Amino acid sequence: MTDFTAVKALAFDYFGTIADKTALAGEIDTHLPGQGQAFAKLWFAQTQRYCFQNGMMERHIPWSELTKAAFKFTAEELGLDINDATRDAWIEADTRLPTYAEADTALARLAARFDLYVLSMGSPWMIEQSQQNAGIDQHFKRVISAEPFKVYKPGKAAYELGVSEIGASANEVAFVSGNSFDVIGASNYGYPTIWIRRYGQALDDLGLEPDLVVGNLAEMAERLGA
Repeated sequence: MTDFTAVKALAFDYFGTIADKTALAGEIDTHLPGQGQAFAKLWFAQTQRYCFQNGMMERHIPWSELTKAAFKFTAEELGLDINDATRDAWIEADTRLPTYAEADTALARLAARFDLYVLSMGSPWMIEQSQQNAGIDQHFKRVISAEPFKVYKPGKAAYELGVSEIGASANEVAFVSGNSFDVIGASNYGYPTIWIRRYGQALDDLGLEPDLVVGNLAEMAERLGA
């Protein structure tokens, strides 16, 4: 395992890493029986795609509008007519998604050894509300969002925020994500990286690899000696 002895802080992606984004499928299923998983998966993927596209074009769309644009694409792609009130309720659902079962205990262990931060593209208020609703906000020093800085992952400027906002060097901050593109982006920036590989998903084959791969946050705490 890579030596993490210099690491003083952990910067986490949030949705899909701590908050269980797949749980949204259940809420969607109550309105669209049997289609929740497909809708949630495409919506999340399209949101990421729009981040990549806007980043490459060097333009910025606020997270709230970007999420709505990805929703519209998903509904049209699946041939569904969904009203704005339902759309807004599903967007708001991100503030009450459950965290993964081991998250609270594992984060408490990690917080006893490291300073914990969120480094995400999501809107700060949404992440902060989600943390409060899940009862895990006390484990974190701060939510750092790329949104006010008008940058997107996996661009280097988004990861630079971890250094500038935490006030530490890159080797002192380990970046943690459940998303392959995010771990690769952070590795490209220069962070020590930890991939939470819950579902056996493939890693983007771009010549970069995470420094540590674990199945969940509890295993991560164990491997880091927390």
